[in-house]
Amino acid sequence: MGLFSELRRRNVLRMAALYIVAAWLIMQVVEVVSGLATLPEWIGPATLGILAVGFPIALVLAWFYELTPEGISLDKDVAADESIRHLTGRRIDFVVIALLSAALIVLAYDKWGSQAPSEQSIAVLPFESVGAHAIGGDVLAIGIQDGLLTHLSQIGSFKVISRTSAERYRETTMNMREIAAELGVARIVEGGVQQMGDQIRVNVQLIDADTDEHIWAQTYDRILTASNVFAIQSEIVQSIADELDATLTPRETEQLAALPTDDFDAYTEYLRGRHSADAESIESLYEAVDHFKSAIDLDPEFALAYVGLADAYLILHEHFLGGLTAEESAALAEPPLTRALSLDSSSSEAHASLGLLRQVQGDFEAAERAYEQAIALRPNYSRAFRMLGRLRFRQGRSEEAMELMQQALGVDPYSAPVNFAVARLYDEAAEFDEAMTRYLRVIEIEPDHAFAYVYIAAIHYLVHGRIDESIVWYGKAADNDAMSPSLQAAQALAYIEIGEPESARIWVELAIELGPDTFWARWSSLLLNLYMGDDDAALADARSMLEIEPTNWGALRILRDADLAASRYEVARSRYARAYRELTEPEIPDVNPSNYAVAVDLALVLQHMGETDRADDLLDGSLEIMGSMSRMGVSGFWVNDVRALALRQPERALEMLREAIDDGWRFHVWYHMEIDPNLDSIRGTREFDELHVILQADLDTQAQHVRDMQASGELALTALSGQLR
Repeated sequence: MGLFSELRRRNVLRMAALYIVAAWLIMQVVEVVSGLATLPEWIGPATLGILAVGFPIALVLAWFYELTPEGISLDKDVAADESIRHLTGRRIDFVVIALLSAALIVLAYDKWGSQAPSEQSIAVLPFESVGAHAIGGDVLAIGIQDGLLTHLSQIGSFKVISRTSAERYRETTMNMREIAAELGVARIVEGGVQQMGDQIRVNVQLIDADTDEHIWAQTYDRILTASNVFAIQSEIVQSIADELDATLTPRETEQLAALPTDDFDAYTEYLRGRHSADAESIESLYEAVDHFKSAIDLDPEFALAYVGLADAYLILHEHFLGGLTAEESAALAEPPLTRALSLDSSSSEAHASLGLLRQVQGDFEAAERAYEQAIALRPNYSRAFRMLGRLRFRQGRSEEAMELMQQALGVDPYSAPVNFAVARLYDEAAEFDEAMTRYLRVIEIEPDHAFAYVYIAAIHYLVHGRIDESIVWYGKAADNDAMSPSLQAAQALAYIEIGEPESARIWVELAIELGPDTFWARWSSLLLNLYMGDDDAALADARSMLEIEPTNWGALRILRDADLAASRYEVARSRYARAYRELTEPEIPDVNPSNYAVAVDLALVLQHMGETDRADDLLDGSLEIMGSMSRMGVSGFWVNDVRALALRQPERALEMLREAIDDGWRFHVWYHMEIDPNLDSIRGTREFDELHVILQADLDTQAQHVRDMQASGELALTALSGQLR
């Protein structure tokens, strides 16, 4: 019998066909899953390697072995009249046919059935800056690219990818088809900017991403003035709209013709301000403020410069950067925003910033209207989608919030702020594994995104109780924004938690040096002083904190503890009455997710004053609120249920304390286990002491791990602190 006939008899050829088709389908599945789950890039090549190694093995097994009714046997041990290879071969044929059918379906779907991007979906790649020019770097090229994107994104029939996502392709080796596939667009705009003395040349091409063919190309040579730069942008957008058969509405035509400023120096200062603001650090934001102010001095009617100035002030408050309090940022942002809207009421940027301002001021209805107006004016405005999504989540409309975030991702898939906002939604919804994946995605996109590191640290600390791991991530956050007092202070809290006050002191002093009147710097100082037994200094910090944030629960709690110790119950009650009238004035207190912890603190004061019914109302309300919350995480209730129950049901409080410890609670352990008067009813019991020992042993182990990392150089105290002293 010839070799080919023997290969057929032993089903080796059928096995080869089966293996190849099955392997191809497996690779398709891996590609899809990798995209959905953001798996590491090595997963695909590793799977292909394993399949390649398995191919000859499968053929060898098919040659030497046969499947019989009794099981798998060597071919030489099976009599010819007992062989069922022909039946096995037919079964393999059926399987191969089924797999081939599935493969054809996948191919057909990939070619014709999948959602193809709209012909009017566009990405504007970073413009190349050719030669040196007066502005420096790529700022003018970025400004022209950004202007094109702004104009294009105002056209309702277009889907336009934001600049932050397009920026990742600045020096890419990917071809147009690959870029378009990642961004989900059909058309790509690319170009270059060259300044020659007082002349500017802009080359631009519109490309069909599927064929890599130029649909349209043009070169613009003009005298370098602001009006000419904006005119070039308008002409390019009009040409693209014509090529793609888009009919502009009268409002879109009016927006396209608008001239933001006719002062080129003001325009360049504005571009510098935008460039600085993009970094979102304390230092860069104050640099941005200076540039925007310069732009306004040069052109007092430059609306976008006022918007940029207001934005810088508002962002200095966001994420506890520590630059400004909420009240300060709002007070500084209101005048420039009012001026911007008086100059240009159709500015989508101004309406989005107005929404953020109103949100900071607590006027959520006005914020909602402003965000919706920004989206109406600019249908592809990812920032407005993102901010409205955050507002929706805060209003308890989580499904709508995620839909808005998905819309933001649709036009800005590689934006660190958008991906960070999505991560925050998952974090606040207590989906911590997904949140961690999303935060890591932010770092992948933007390795110096300080607040992604902060919230990764918070998951280690406030979800898993791993303070040692959190310190590593807090350190990375501080390294990425060394001038932020808040980021320096954050790791001080973790060092206090594991009983390392001297290490904590370094970060507290640095935070105070960087921002003596900022909330987190003062809070870290308060906790360190309290931990070290310096009650007078801690109380001074608490009073300073209330000047910064009059309703802060932490400062109120520390002052309450001192009042309780001195039997100044009425003083404590009056302080809460000024800060939280909704808990003291109505017949039935209004306990809600923003004040439930304060209600637990106030309940103990009222018990001492004999107002037990009012105290019970506060405790009932707070326990009801906590029933719909997660114990762990940044937005968790931690051990506030224990603190509430200890005032009425000590045995139940001990049960919840054990549950909290098992869940991973390790937040402010030293305060609650040793100081907190809410736990006086259970402190000193045998079970409480046993739980305290368990907690302390774990924290001691983590402290030793931190010391080992410091000794090995893996974890270093900041060099900046020495430079600032």
